[in-house]
Amino acid sequence: MKLLFTDLDGTLLTDDKTILDVDMKAIEGMLARGHKLVLCTGRPLTSAKQLAQKYGFDKPGFFLVSFNGGLIYDYATEQSILTRYIPVESVKFIMDAAHKAGMHAHTYSGDLVVSEYETEQLKTYCRLMKMDYVVVKDIRDYYGDFINVVVKPPIKVNIITPFNHDSLLDFRAEMRKSTAGKLFDVFSKPEMLEFSHMQSNKGDAVRFMADFYKVPLSDTIAVGDEENDCPMIEAAGVGIAMANASDVAKSVADYVTKADNNHGGIAEIIQKFVI
Repeated sequence: MKLLFTDLDGTLLTDDKTILDVDMKAIEGMLARGHKLVLCTGRPLTSAKQLAQKYGFDKPGFFLVSFNGGLIYDYATEQSILTRYIPVESVKFIMDAAHKAGMHAHTYSGDLVVSEYETEQLKTYCRLMKMDYVVVKDIRDYYGDFINVVVKPPIKVNIITPFNHDSLLDFRAEMRKSTAGKLFDVFSKPEMLEFSHMQSNKGDAVRFMADFYKVPLSDTIAVGDEENDCPMIEAAGVGIAMANASDVAKSVADYVTKADNNHGGIAEIIQKFVI
């Protein structure tokens, strides 16, 4: 049995956020042969579950790695089997710094996106993720002592810049003076920087799931297109970058697909490395 870990946006999904028939047929073929597919995304669980339901991945035998590894969900039990939270004070510190720099910042609580400011970036993000949001005066008051069962602790904080990528590089450098060794940071897109638990990355998710299935890492394949995919591309037995991937993802990959996410790149991988 082999495990195929795939990113969603820019990898399994086309630019219009659908899965090609050729890729679905290849996935069905590998599953029929006893191999496993693990969806591995930076998206929040709510958004990832919507896509899983749309394509029939919402049943026992499927797992969702969401929040870049911050939460792993098991459809067999309909519960998370791994969740890594981050301190509210850390979220507040990053959000304050982002606001001061003129950037949008948000975190999550259950099915909600949570921010202290209602920005255009917040509205656009929630529209794309098909999630609701709540704007609060102070993130610390909102989370309180976690006594409300509806309010879940934060898993990740996202920074979205209205400026260019360099502005986020500068912001990350500044934040690392305080967060280095305490929080993991990574780009999921050039305009989006994410902070999470030190072990919340897709590479740790690959190792966790390989151990869960008792499958050697040599029988794992991971494919992605952005910096947040690099940890799993490096951790897997075969690490793959899509043809449309960023240079940083391609630089750590064992193989770069000939086809991009709009032309059957996943089918190419399954035929070459899985079955």
